[in-house]
Amino acid sequence: MREKIDCFLPCGSIQVTQQIVAQLRGSKSIQRIFLLVSEPLSNEDADSFKDCQQVEAGNLTSSQTLANIAEQAKADYVLLQTKPNQLEIGLGALDRLVRVAFDADAAMVYADHFDIIEGERKPHPVIDYQLGSIRDDFDFGSLILVKTALLQAFASQAEEHPYQHAGLYALRLFLSRNGRIFHINEKLYTEEETDTRASGVKQFDYVNPRNREVQIEMEQAATVHLAEIGAKIDPSYYRRPDFNEQEFDVEASVVIPVYNREKTICDAVNSALNQKASFKYNVIVVDNHSTDRTTELLEGIHDDRLIHIIPERTDLGIGGCWNTAIHDDRCGRFAVQLDSDDLYSSPKTLQQVVDAFHKQNAAMVIGSYRMCDFDLNTLPPGLIDHKEWTDENGPNNALRINGLGAPRAFFTPLLRQIGFPNTSYGEDYALGLIFSRHYRIGRIFTELYLCRRWGGNSDAALSIDKINANNLYKDQLRTLEILARQQMLQGRQELMVDSPLLRFFNRQLEKWDDARRRYRELRNVKTRELAVGSSTMQVQWNPARIVSTGASIDKQAVAARPCFLCEQNRPKEQVKKNIGNQYDLLVNPFPILPIHFTIPSVKHEPQLIRNSYGQIHKLLEEYPEMLVFYNGPKCGASAPDHAHFQAGTSGVLPMQMSWQRLSRNMTQIVSLNEHEDISVIEEYPCPALLIRSRSQYGDEQLFLRLYEALPMQDDDTEPMMNIVSWRRDDDFLSVVFPRRKHRPDCYYATGNDQYIISPGALDMSGLIITPRQEDFERLTPETALGILNEVSLTKDEFQQVVEKLKTSLLSPLSSHLFTDKEPDVNVGIVSAEKISFTLNSPYIAKGEVITGEQTVEFSEGGILWRGTQYRELNFTPQAPDASFSLHDVTIGVNFHWERKETQVFEGTLHLVVEADQIVAINELPVEKYLTSVISSEMSATSSLEFLKAHAVISRSWLLAQMEKRQQRENGSDGFFSFIKKDDEIIRWYDREDHTIFDVCADDHCQRYQGITKASNAHVVEAISATRGQILAYGDEICDARFSKCCGGETEEFQYCWEDTPKPYLVSFHDPYCNTNDKHILSQVLNDFDQETPDFYRWKVEYTQAELSELVNRKLKDDFGEIIDLIPVARGKSGRIWKLKIVGSKKTLTIGKELEIRRALSETHLYSSAFDVTKEGDKFILNGKGWGHGVGLCQIGAAVMGEQGKTYDEILLFYYRNAQIKRLYE
Repeated sequence: MREKIDCFLPCGSIQVTQQIVAQLRGSKSIQRIFLLVSEPLSNEDADSFKDCQQVEAGNLTSSQTLANIAEQAKADYVLLQTKPNQLEIGLGALDRLVRVAFDADAAMVYADHFDIIEGERKPHPVIDYQLGSIRDDFDFGSLILVKTALLQAFASQAEEHPYQHAGLYALRLFLSRNGRIFHINEKLYTEEETDTRASGVKQFDYVNPRNREVQIEMEQAATVHLAEIGAKIDPSYYRRPDFNEQEFDVEASVVIPVYNREKTICDAVNSALNQKASFKYNVIVVDNHSTDRTTELLEGIHDDRLIHIIPERTDLGIGGCWNTAIHDDRCGRFAVQLDSDDLYSSPKTLQQVVDAFHKQNAAMVIGSYRMCDFDLNTLPPGLIDHKEWTDENGPNNALRINGLGAPRAFFTPLLRQIGFPNTSYGEDYALGLIFSRHYRIGRIFTELYLCRRWGGNSDAALSIDKINANNLYKDQLRTLEILARQQMLQGRQELMVDSPLLRFFNRQLEKWDDARRRYRELRNVKTRELAVGSSTMQVQWNPARIVSTGASIDKQAVAARPCFLCEQNRPKEQVKKNIGNQYDLLVNPFPILPIHFTIPSVKHEPQLIRNSYGQIHKLLEEYPEMLVFYNGPKCGASAPDHAHFQAGTSGVLPMQMSWQRLSRNMTQIVSLNEHEDISVIEEYPCPALLIRSRSQYGDEQLFLRLYEALPMQDDDTEPMMNIVSWRRDDDFLSVVFPRRKHRPDCYYATGNDQYIISPGALDMSGLIITPRQEDFERLTPETALGILNEVSLTKDEFQQVVEKLKTSLLSPLSSHLFTDKEPDVNVGIVSAEKISFTLNSPYIAKGEVITGEQTVEFSEGGILWRGTQYRELNFTPQAPDASFSLHDVTIGVNFHWERKETQVFEGTLHLVVEADQIVAINELPVEKYLTSVISSEMSATSSLEFLKAHAVISRSWLLAQMEKRQQRENGSDGFFSFIKKDDEIIRWYDREDHTIFDVCADDHCQRYQGITKASNAHVVEAISATRGQILAYGDEICDARFSKCCGGETEEFQYCWEDTPKPYLVSFHDPYCNTNDKHILSQVLNDFDQETPDFYRWKVEYTQAELSELVNRKLKDDFGEIIDLIPVARGKSGRIWKLKIVGSKKTLTIGKELEIRRALSETHLYSSAFDVTKEGDKFILNGKGWGHGVGLCQIGAAVMGEQGKTYDEILLFYYRNAQIKRLYE
């Protein structure tokens, strides 16, 4: 082991360096000694280091310095001193370093040592390096031995990452990837420790703003390392938490674990109880068997919101106390941390945290805290905001740093699933790493929390042994997380299946003893196989199912019993998960499948499938791991009076297990495209048809064809059928079993001829349920096959269905207005007594070719042009791209952005007289009009699918208005748009006031600006891709309304316009439109719209005087002083459509929503979905949404487009049970 080391020393103090060099000269392991200097030494100093070479080096931690070292190094190993401290090398230490490095074939070796602190020698052990030791402050001591070949390999790549501060850190990570970093558990040297700050101070160095430049480089190096080892997370693939996956009595719980904090616990609890929030919350204190007065003090706080828990166990750490709190039934949807010696900064902290979950779609939220003393005086470093965290790289950088911030808050269902480690250190950091693997961690960078430092704090000043223990544990957490991320990114299955459904299911079984017992019994249920031809069926003996199999479903029996699917009749233990406000998901207490759900409609309505089939596709889209099935009212449904689906474990049905064989022998009979079709399943024991789809639209279209082809029994409301659906990769598969009979004859037989088998969807799929043991034991393949075929269509009946399907076509839209040719639209642009315009190209008017500036004036009931009076004028273009410019066109009429500008148009210009004014009308093809409309209303950054959806609804709405206008002209549409009484005026504003053109060019209809602005290339593509397509409901073109933002709940048509409900314009919860994403908002809020930034939730305040003046002026009446605003009637979304205005002189009820919005604002109130509160002389309107909220929500649709939803999925989400049809090619 001779002359194996080249030694590199930072040359700080000449005297200290001389002492170290003297020690090194005495070792035969040293080959050469190099001094790292910022500039050449003076001759005098150089004389004392004659046998040393100088290497110019700036920052010791820079990549360039390491490259310079690598260039000089020739020996096998490099000994590097990383700090210019006084050093005493132990006896034989260098030989020992080399020996261990050689024997271990190590890339790097480091050792324990002694510290000299204030003249006293103290042991300084360090810890073993592991995969997770990637924090940049890992303690190696000041001497490391590095294999020279690897140092040179690192230096050869240094130009890729020219670090100034992170070079040494990057070298260590590089060495860990290419070899072993070995810890010698022996004290091989002594060094002088100059940083004697307490551990509680040092731990915040990485968040000190003065170190920000250093931290940025450290983060870059760590990220490169994680990418190299296959553990770098890409947050763009994050999952979105479903905050409605379970129901909770309170929205949030503040969780306070405590042990012996009599001095601080009351302050902490009161800080939590003093929170002001718009939701219900509680405070859960887990008192870990305190021995001081903590328990007594807690019992003295009398507040129903305080939950004081003393756990039964006595072995809990802080993590165990958290687990006790979150598994308590009283825990809220979000669990928010508060340590027992800390405080919230303000009464708004809890509200800010919960809001952050929703705004940031986060599963965990972390705030910012200020360090302070017990008197709340700020301590260094002050505010800890962790601004180093970014959405793009936060989850990767989290592995480098030792903490994530406070307060920490968690989405409770996920937290219950993961659980805290039962420790009192690092338990929260462990959770942050796991959450960040799959979910976004929301951040709040403003102060929420006060972290009080005082003598009793557990981490104010720690011994070296305690510091090492803490660091070793966190390194282990990081190791586990890196290993988990590597497995995840390699596509391996994780042990913990992250499924909201599974969490909901497990939580229900925890709380419902009877259901839990039946699911346990199901694991041991007896089954046997039956070979039926080439298929295998399975018989299950399931006594609990006699409740369903034996149910009487005649009208008298159904009417006589309470509906067990209605919420008021369900068992008290049964909890629900709401799905889109239309269905509840329930755990089925009488299971057939290992996981078995019932999904009833929220409303009590008949079991019918025609208009609800699309829900199956939605369920599979949301929960691709599920099997969904439907039993018709006489096909196994035990609740034929209440619409419902069922769902459960996929892959266990005999049909599914035989699918590879069955799918090879199918006959396609109908095809929409290469991925969507209907086929006959040829080798199945009974008649069965497969619908294969990839879009909801295609799925519904194919099902409607099949539905129409099925025979209908005389006394039935729909064809008899069972449906079983599941996902297979990208394909949605629905097997439809057409039926002709409810139950087989053997069900009603007596004696040995009786089999109590009532086939439902699962029986038809090969899993035959027998509640009676004797039926289970004696059922033969022949009997089973006979039962299934007896209840199915006969061969002839089934063949008739197939023939109908082969000849079926989607019914064309029967419109009297439109043929297969693209129509022209007449758009009212501007009306005035005088209009100026420019013909930019040749036009013909009155038989003459005209170009240039033109002016027309209203005169004696006609149009005065060039000295001659006309009843009307038509300017017809002579080229397809000819255009004219209209001056002083008003846009944003009655809105806050109202202004005038010159606009340019293609097509024909009509000038006509109406009400003593000249009206300019532009006639042009519908598709050109739409290009301008959508380019005006939509941003160039909009997703293509969103634009395609908008093209279809804009076209649908336009053609519907054109059809309405023609009907009015024919006298077939004579309704009034107002109802007026002495105490009530109900008015709605629709398009019937346009009598001489189809639509106007302003926001009253659709914003049309001709070719004033360049067409958006994305828009052109979207319109071309959907050319001629409209939304239809039956034979009617849908009146496809849309608004900016529904505020989370869409409205129904009749609450905004005439009292004629549209079945496709219904109210439902919209989970998409709550976003602050500027990229998404810019797609909808174009130019002047972006002047209105707050609209999802908004507030408007008026003094009584301001409101009185406004209402009197806007309604042109004398109400005197406004005393009250009273909502009289609301639509289903909460929008007010009747509002009583109470004045000192007059009371009047007004409506509908636009009339209310106009009366309460200078232009338009954002929406009529508001509550009214009065404080003193102030009226405060707290509202939601922007616009009427009917039909498509533009913000929500933009979010759907960004999430990868197709345009047909977007359309069919907002326009329920509508269809997409093509009117013209």
